[in-house]
Amino acid sequence: MATANQNPENIGFPMAQVVNFTTTNLSNGDPFVEPHTVSGPSGSFNVPVSAINIGNNKIVIPLTSNTSTGANFLKLHLPQPNSSTFYVTFCVKNRAMQDGYYDYTTGIPSDYRTDLRTFTRDGSGLIPSGGATYVKTLVFQVIGLDTNVTSAAVQYMVKFSAVFAGAGTGGSFPGVAGSFLA
Repeated sequence: MATANQNPENIGFPMAQVVNFTTTNLSNGDPFVEPHTVSGPSGSFNVPVSAINIGNNKIVIPLTSNTSTGANFLKLHLPQPNSSTFYVTFCVKNRAMQDGYYDYTTGIPSDYRTDLRTFTRDGSGLIPSGGATYVKTLVFQVIGLDTNVTSAAVQYMVKFSAVFAGAGTGGSFPGVAGSFLA
């Protein structure tokens, strides 16, 4: 019997990045409470983002071309029915887990950090000797289920950035940030 995955809500920041979507009533500026659907990711990448739907509103993205047991992935927890909460967690493929992926809860191993930096560089060549900052942006479409007007959908971006001090020096762990596109 497989081990149940921990709810991303219980993992907490920074191991689980959370976004709560809201809709604004344009006539009075007040928040309009409704569940949201999220589709994606999309974007312009040198190396395709090979997103894999693993069911239950979860998508995983391999950080490298390796997708076997022990490989590192990003897991996107799209809003569940009647919800507006979106999570991003860091995980490794592990068949012992119910959904097939173990979410890190207390620390990220160095090989994961290396793979995430490579993923963020999006196939870029050598790091310039003076260093560089790389950003990889995943774009999602968000729409409220009650308003459900495609023309009112907004884009939401999850950005991964990595700052490298110079060739061969490692650099910092990529951060995760999100933003709405107006």
